[in-house]
Amino acid sequence: MPTDWNEIARSTQEETDDSFKGKISSLTSLKDSEIAALINDTGISKSDLVAVLKVIDDASKTNEAKAQAISNINKGIRAVVKIAERVI
Repeated sequence: MPTDWNEIARSTQEETDDSFKGKISSLTSLKDSEIAALINDTGISKSDLVAVLKVIDDASKTNEAKAQAISNINKGIRAVVKIAERVI
């Protein structure tokens, strides 16, 4: 079943930080502590982080389309760079 990023984005407004980190870590290879560091280091909001992850997960978009979409998200590029740093 595909991840419903829209539902996650809607519900992030109501969730505590710990609950949010747990949900995102269960859907990604990032640990709760890495998600906390990502948010702290970049200053990205929870809803914008979900938007970035939604774009990354969208298999129908080309890399160029993903880059453009992420550049339109507040602090989206910073988040992608931090995610890449943790992967490499």
